[in-house]
Amino acid sequence: MFTEYGALVTELKNSNIQFQKLFEEHDQLDKEIRKIERYPSSEFTQEVKVLKKRKLELKEQLFDILKCHPGFQH
Repeated sequence: MFTEYGALVTELKNSNIQFQKLFEEHDQLDKEIRKIERYPSSEFTQEVKVLKKRKLELKEQLFDILKCHPGFQH
């Protein structure tokens, strides 16, 4: 995620607790979604939708933090 901003992401993970927590939650959700999707079942469809929505919200929050950093270059 945000590979084009690798150095900035690393810096923020080490210096910004909020960014670090959001990043870890995003990573955890990604792993959980991948695990569920390995064994597709209609009963998990709604759960996966909810998890993916939360993951997208986290990604947007992370990107907002990135954009506010003085080292951000678009």
